[in-house]
Amino acid sequence: MKFHFAGAALVLALVMPPAVLAVTPKKPAAKAAPARGNWLTTTHRTDEGAIVIGNPAAKVKLVEYLSLTCSHCADLSASALPPLSRDYIAKGLVSLEVRHAVRDGYDFAASLLLRCGPPTQYLGSIEALFATQSDWMGKGVNVKNVDGFDAMSPDQKMMAAARAAGFDSFFAARGMKPAAFSACMTDAKAKDQLTQMAGNSWQRDQIPGTPFILVNGKRQESVHDWAELEPLIQAALR
Repeated sequence: MKFHFAGAALVLALVMPPAVLAVTPKKPAAKAAPARGNWLTTTHRTDEGAIVIGNPAAKVKLVEYLSLTCSHCADLSASALPPLSRDYIAKGLVSLEVRHAVRDGYDFAASLLLRCGPPTQYLGSIEALFATQSDWMGKGVNVKNVDGFDAMSPDQKMMAAARAAGFDSFFAARGMKPAAFSACMTDAKAKDQLTQMAGNSWQRDQIPGTPFILVNGKRQESVHDWAELEPLIQAALR
């Protein structure tokens, strides 16, 4: 799916400023090898802020550029994420780096909240958001009916839209307290970093759309399901 900011229904496009800000956080050290060989609990962030799940020394390093409002990304998640996690990441064969190629305001809010949660819940929350994508996107458009919406500040509009979409209850069910939810939604550094990641995806890396896959740094065209992705992983493991 090609990059675009949707129209009036996705009112939060304004949270993506035209100037991309440079944010370079310190890269934390990767965790030691986990017990019982389950690498799904091992995570770290790259210098650009992308979350990486799995063995840092995995032979296959998979990168996915995704958008949480992209239906093709939801399809890929449904078919690929369970076997990828179980058969490859958990066993230390593959690591997965997720780069958020944000396309619109709802995508921005959901991605921001995802990245504020515990890294060990990250993949599970992505899978759940994709599985309920049509539901929360359908709810979110009702934000335009909130009293006084047009007069709200950008941060207030983003908060109202996140609540309309049900993100507050979604993340509360995963342990995020109301105070943490509000702090995440107003975290300027986190928003700047996500904006930078989106800008890098579309402008610097020139991805043609989402989902887009790299296997050991090599760009892969038209990967839309597990049947197309798994042979690429197996070939890279040989």
